[in-house]
Amino acid sequence: MRISLVKYFIGAMMISLPFAGFSQGIGDVTVISDANYDPVIKEAAKQTDRPEITDTVKKISKVTYTSPAKQFATNYKVSPIEPAKMVNEPLSKLYQMLVKAGVGIIYPTPYAEVFYNNLRSKDIAWGIRYKHLSSFAKFDTMGHIDFSDNEASIYAKKFFRKHTLSGDFNYNRNVVHYYGFSDKQFPNINANDYKQVFQLFEAKGRLQSHYADTSKDINHDIHLNYYNFGDISRTFENNVFADGLMKARAGDTKINALASVDFYNVTSAHDTINNVIGRFNAFFEEGKGSKWKLDAGIGTAIDYSDLKGTKYYFYPRFNVYYNIYQNLVIPYAGVSGGLDKNSFRSMATANPFVLSELQYKNTNNKYNLYGGLRGALSSNTSYDIKALYGRYENMAYFLADYNTYPENKLANKYKVVYMNTNYLNISGQIKYHLKEKINISAKGNFYSYKLDSSGVYPWHKPNFDITFSGNYNLKSKIIIKADIYVIGKQWALQKDIVNSAAVYTPKQLNGVTDMNIGIEYRYTKLLSAFVNFNNIGSFRYYRWDKYPTQKFNAMIGLTFVPF
Repeated sequence: MRISLVKYFIGAMMISLPFAGFSQGIGDVTVISDANYDPVIKEAAKQTDRPEITDTVKKISKVTYTSPAKQFATNYKVSPIEPAKMVNEPLSKLYQMLVKAGVGIIYPTPYAEVFYNNLRSKDIAWGIRYKHLSSFAKFDTMGHIDFSDNEASIYAKKFFRKHTLSGDFNYNRNVVHYYGFSDKQFPNINANDYKQVFQLFEAKGRLQSHYADTSKDINHDIHLNYYNFGDISRTFENNVFADGLMKARAGDTKINALASVDFYNVTSAHDTINNVIGRFNAFFEEGKGSKWKLDAGIGTAIDYSDLKGTKYYFYPRFNVYYNIYQNLVIPYAGVSGGLDKNSFRSMATANPFVLSELQYKNTNNKYNLYGGLRGALSSNTSYDIKALYGRYENMAYFLADYNTYPENKLANKYKVVYMNTNYLNISGQIKYHLKEKINISAKGNFYSYKLDSSGVYPWHKPNFDITFSGNYNLKSKIIIKADIYVIGKQWALQKDIVNSAAVYTPKQLNGVTDMNIGIEYRYTKLLSAFVNFNNIGSFRYYRWDKYPTQKFNAMIGLTFVPF
């Protein structure tokens, strides 16, 4: 039954399709409805062919701001800041005492040296020192060469806020023998008969200021010294020396003034000499840091003596240098002069074999012209080359004396002669250092003396000298030091007896070469041992005619710090 109904429905649909295809071609159709019917066609929502973009950004209207000019009162409170605490490096420990002692191996030569000082202090520093060195020996066919050197000193410094007050007292006692004679000629002579003893008592005082601003305050450096120097023959020299250096500043210019008074009195068995030297130097300094510096001025001197009255001298002063490039090349030049005092002390210090009674003249250095070049070859190497030419009136020379009797009955002492001299010195030195491990230096001098007098020579003035020095530090455990000294030929006056007559002949002494080496082993910081070898070449040379030096000799010793 259900299948039949379906068949009838499908059939009806197929019959009605032709009529639906031609429905628009039908004319007016009248539809009769039994109910109220309102035919409405529902509006279709279709997508447009040209889509539009809707702008969602809203335009903001311009806003105008105004700032009223009104000061706002603020309150503040200062709070103290605690000072920063710096962590200082620990200070090295200081010790009060150092002792050195040794003894010679070849020649009996005792040595001792003691230092004692206060510990670290902001107010005062003081210390004492004593040194003894002696030797006992006798050369074949000559006299005893014994000598003894004793030195004692006391020093002190007081530190004030802007000043330093310091003082020194020194005592020296030096014993030598005039051993330059033949013991065959004087077989029964006693060593005390040709012994000489020099003694020095000296006191020094100094007041120095430390003002930072010399445009307002004047820095000063004042010295006051006194000494008494004498010998076994009762020749005594008293000296009083005072000077004052004033330093001020006017803008970038430094102004300096130096004045001094030097009085000495020499009393001997047959004569008394008084001499006063007054000096004044005024000079200014200009410069630009380490780039260049110039100082120029004038010096004057007044020389008064009992025998020659008063003399006045004037000296130039001009010194300049220019740093071309970073301390590598620094040329320098200048001119200077001055009056040099020749005293019994200065003569005996230079040559201990002099007579007790000497002739005294002060040396007038009329001018010194010099120029040179200094600088650095590297961060470890520096150099200095210099040439100097000067004119000297009364330059002092030591000459063997053969006429003074009875003081010089052995004819082996020296007198002093004075000659006008044109002097030339060409010098050079080079230094190398590598921290504290290696230090090496070499320096040399060439000398030329042109004397106004004919038939004489620059007695005991070598024509050149060379010095080589080295220091090697192996981890502060082993210290090695070495020195080589070379001194050129020099002229001496010798006496010969020919046919019972004295003949005086100038003779040129051979040059000198002296090599020394020292080794120190530091067991601890407080204890070390050392050995020194002197005159390794074992040359018996003559610095002064008739007086040969010791040959090879050595010394061993200890250095220790008790406390």
